[in-house]
Amino acid sequence: MTRRIYALLVGIDRYIHPVSPLQGCVNDVIAIEEYLRGRVNQKDCELHLQVLLDQAATRTAVIQGFAHHLAQARRDDIVLFYYSGHGSQEQAPPEFWHLEPDRLNETLVCWDSRSAESWDLADKELAKLIAMVAINQPQITIILDCCHSGSGTRDVFQETNVRQISPDPRSRPIESYFVSVAEAETLILRSTDSHLSAWNLPRGSHILLAACRDREFAKEYNGNGQRRGAFCFFLTETLRQTNGSLTYRDLFKRTASIVRSKVAAQTPQIEVTDAKDLDQLFLGGAVISHPPYFTIYFDLVYGWVIDGGRIHGIPPCSGHETTQLAVFSSEVAHLRDLRSAIGIAEVINVLPQLSQLKFQGISDLSPETTFKAVITSLPLMPLNVRLEGDEEGITFLRKALPSPYLREVSVLIETELELRVLARDQHYQVIRFIDDRAVSPPIPSYTVPSAIEVVRRLEHIARWTLLADLAPPTTSRIAPDAVKLEIYRSSDKADSQVRFTLNAAPQIYLEYQQDAQGKWQQPSMLVRLTNTSEEPLYCALLDLTDQYSIQVGFFEAGGIWLNPGQEAWALGKRPIYASVPQDLWQQGMTEFKDILKLIVSTAEFDAFLLAQDRLDRIEESRRNMKDEVYRPTPLNRLMQRVHYRDLSINVEPLEQNDDWMTDQITITTIRNAFHPTL
Repeated sequence: MTRRIYALLVGIDRYIHPVSPLQGCVNDVIAIEEYLRGRVNQKDCELHLQVLLDQAATRTAVIQGFAHHLAQARRDDIVLFYYSGHGSQEQAPPEFWHLEPDRLNETLVCWDSRSAESWDLADKELAKLIAMVAINQPQITIILDCCHSGSGTRDVFQETNVRQISPDPRSRPIESYFVSVAEAETLILRSTDSHLSAWNLPRGSHILLAACRDREFAKEYNGNGQRRGAFCFFLTETLRQTNGSLTYRDLFKRTASIVRSKVAAQTPQIEVTDAKDLDQLFLGGAVISHPPYFTIYFDLVYGWVIDGGRIHGIPPCSGHETTQLAVFSSEVAHLRDLRSAIGIAEVINVLPQLSQLKFQGISDLSPETTFKAVITSLPLMPLNVRLEGDEEGITFLRKALPSPYLREVSVLIETELELRVLARDQHYQVIRFIDDRAVSPPIPSYTVPSAIEVVRRLEHIARWTLLADLAPPTTSRIAPDAVKLEIYRSSDKADSQVRFTLNAAPQIYLEYQQDAQGKWQQPSMLVRLTNTSEEPLYCALLDLTDQYSIQVGFFEAGGIWLNPGQEAWALGKRPIYASVPQDLWQQGMTEFKDILKLIVSTAEFDAFLLAQDRLDRIEESRRNMKDEVYRPTPLNRLMQRVHYRDLSINVEPLEQNDDWMTDQITITTIRNAFHPTL
């Protein structure tokens, strides 16, 4: 039986004055459309798309998109509503006050919403539209990349990269709504959970993915040189990098974890009416799984290409960094043995569904010939840095800066930035762009040694960032859920643990607690890995801390083999203690973030190649790996390149191409300011 996917995609950059314009919403919709057209299995699924951009996205057009397009869906069909644009509020009429304690509706701002003849699309109206579609019981997914109530304390109207505008000042009459008070009371189940997004959507079955929680802002982000919504960019990147389908739980967990590490004060949300829906496959599993190899062929327009591009997770080229592939005869069946490869290919240009290649060591390139290819190396993107302040200090920095880890970016492209270096009053200060926090003490004097020290700190951060961003090749045959990562909160009773109710959350919060004697205790947890696949897998768990250290010692050898069905506890089931370091707490910092990064491979690798100390101890952080002997697996070679890029051309040639995948979860430890010194 053929399933149908009905998608309504709305993106608005150019609003009617006086609504401020945005820059990444149309790009978001184009990216989602590209993904759906390229990755949905259209042999078994009919894809029905309606796209509304800018002036086409009127209030009437969006309503009709639900009524005439999405409402065609029947049982077992799939519905997707994606909105990228401004979110806002409006004054609720008195008839809705009992539903809205703050007397405000959450709204989507359509292209003409603030014109005299129109209104925003209120959450109660959106709820009725969704309920109307839900009557026939399709699987419904709602994705909203916009701000919500925005009732925080920041002056958001001075922000240029947030998707929210001021509330509509007009008093909207009840007659202007196409939902009655009685219908609203029936539809809406108002949540009192302050961690949710604040959207009032219907009780009927649906899944909501929202860019941020109540009182936060949905930011725009420069992704691969293109302005995008941060949430949409990392959502589509997660989808592209996954071979096959993810559950909603895993898709959200991975996406939101990356957003939290890249964008300040933005916490994506997932809300479901039935917790079992979290374990449904995204879009009902309609996404095509790519074979564990690419096909190389000659295209009359683009020349030699592989059948994989942006929508398949092929990363863009960055200078000399690009994707490398081993090339095999089309008849070869065993593609893991790289000794049978007939040559090498490099990606020179990444298109939506194709990537252009150049070859090394292959002489017979008849246009009628096809080849198979597997990825053997992925590009490591340099860290973007902006230099600011005194010209004298900047001059010294530029002389020290040439580094394969770093790239100076223009002052005009702020959304590409990750770090700023401020030269002022004869001091250098490294500042994190997402929250303007200094990452280490100032370095005095404009001198060559000081500039070199700044670059060393930047490279240290770059290595940490490369690992935090590490994602596997899109053709990996290891399933995204092949190894289950479970985190338990330690209990006072030795034989009792309380499992976290993750609810797909990428962010776990741990707080210092008082014991029976009133003494504040560090929180602790237990971590378990379970191999749910049907083959042995090698697993390593790493802790990437807020001080840019990488800790590897959860297992004695750095990693551990797990047979199918086997489980292992980190630190031999001893508690893992979380903390806000004393020195940072005394400086007023009450939260500290750790990223637990899981790396899984079909071959053993040396996780210790990635270990480094905290930023203020960089002298101790790098081991002399030139003297080490290790098996030249793809992961080992990649890890060595992370720390020693100059060695990348000197490693032994690979003999086998092993698959690997990654997963991660963010843990925030909270130590309130009133806690006494421990």
